[in-house]
Amino acid sequence: MQTNLFDPTPTPELPVSKIVVQHNALVNARFDLSTVEMRLFMAMLSRIGRDDSEFREMRIPLTEVVALSGRRPSSKDYQQVAGMCNQLVSRILHIERPNPARRANRKNSDPDFDKIPLMAYAKYRGEEGALHVRFNDEVMPYLLQLQRNFTKAQVVQLLKLKSPHSYRIYWLLKEYSAFGTRTIGVDQLKALLNLEGQYKQFPLFRLRVLDRAQLELAKTDLPFEYDLIRQGKGVAEIKFRFTSLAAGEGEALLAASSAWEEALLQAGVAAASIVAVGELIERGEVEPGYVQYVVQHQRSKSNEGKIKSLAGAIVSAITKKHLTAEYKEAQKRSIAPARKPAPARQDSKEVRYRLDELPAIYQTMVRKNLTTASSFEEHFQSVYLDQGFVVETDGGGVQWAVKRD
Repeated sequence: MQTNLFDPTPTPELPVSKIVVQHNALVNARFDLSTVEMRLFMAMLSRIGRDDSEFREMRIPLTEVVALSGRRPSSKDYQQVAGMCNQLVSRILHIERPNPARRANRKNSDPDFDKIPLMAYAKYRGEEGALHVRFNDEVMPYLLQLQRNFTKAQVVQLLKLKSPHSYRIYWLLKEYSAFGTRTIGVDQLKALLNLEGQYKQFPLFRLRVLDRAQLELAKTDLPFEYDLIRQGKGVAEIKFRFTSLAAGEGEALLAASSAWEEALLQAGVAAASIVAVGELIERGEVEPGYVQYVVQHQRSKSNEGKIKSLAGAIVSAITKKHLTAEYKEAQKRSIAPARKPAPARQDSKEVRYRLDELPAIYQTMVRKNLTTASSFEEHFQSVYLDQGFVVETDGGGVQWAVKRD
């Protein structure tokens, strides 16, 4: 199953994989990737099927590898691809292995480790503008048919990261998402990021690695704070703090807090385009409700045979705001009855909240410790449904939590 993460019009029958998985040994392996290589690694992970039992060759357009939030490649990018292939096939994973015998014999404290090439090969086909790549078979135990000791992440979240160090830190924290904290020694973290011998002055490491990761992860589902644990005059460890999520709860919260993302994914919109739409929402240029309205509107036209590419039509209507007037009119129609008091009760009152905006409010309350609810569903039940609110869908397809006195 191969798709182009950065193609705005992927074929509907080949949807982008929403979840990527790695064994925890790979999450904690020592290896180094450039930003472009990190993007290629993500693209390859997204093409691994849940039932795959062996690696196969993957065709990945260069546009997908070099794109950042949808940027198209330049001539310079094409000139650098040969060097990237050389670097990629030389990347080595340093994976430490548990050894019960070594634990029993404490005299030998040296760890066991494997040195494994990440890639079997990387080929570039200029006439296609695409890379043909394949993972090394030795990496199979860390990526295929994982049953335990693995960590999952959402492609949409990973695409928000631009620094390879931020990408690695995201996975390291994601592994501990159920606990809400992870403490890592400074030397250990530098080793994992392949920065041994670099940033000898800690303030520079903090600025270029920790603070940048904090800034980039703030835009994902895993924002964090950190404390510096000192030993003598220097910093020995870093304690990362983030919102803990019970097993399975992270996916539930994300699904609840991004109904517009789910709508776009179901329509076959590429992950990079979803990230770009998210940036429009963050800047206040479009509303989540508008995105859902566009998806529903364009689906109807597609069902009537008036649209050739559903995903392309959706992205165009959102970014160019083609349906803004129709959306506002639909909103007026949906709230018009609320403005007209019922004849039998002149003093009746109505309170309504857009359903797709409530999860963000919940997340803010969680960060400020203003709620004891362990999930959005529990919060919604106790604060809204138990207090007499009902869920209604207006004529524009927008859902509301409504309470009438």
